[in-house]
Amino acid sequence: MAIKEQVYEIIAKKMKRKVEDLHDDTNLKQDLNADSIDTVEIVFEVEELYKISVPDEYAETIHTVGDAIKVVEDLVNG
Repeated sequence: MAIKEQVYEIIAKKMKRKVEDLHDDTNLKQDLNADSIDTVEIVFEVEELYKISVPDEYAETIHTVGDAIKVVEDLVNG
């Protein structure tokens, strides 16, 4: 499964949404009512899945589903 699909799955599961309801421009806070703990848990799941470490400065740039995908792709693909 590609990174994009896996990130969508993680966010959908965490936020109790359907994958098909998410889009790259879906805002985690405004559209999904995610709080900082939700975001941290999403980042933690991504770190576990891909065996990566997401530095705080990267985590702070995650506002949308697309942002999360970009961070993961950047760190995985180096």
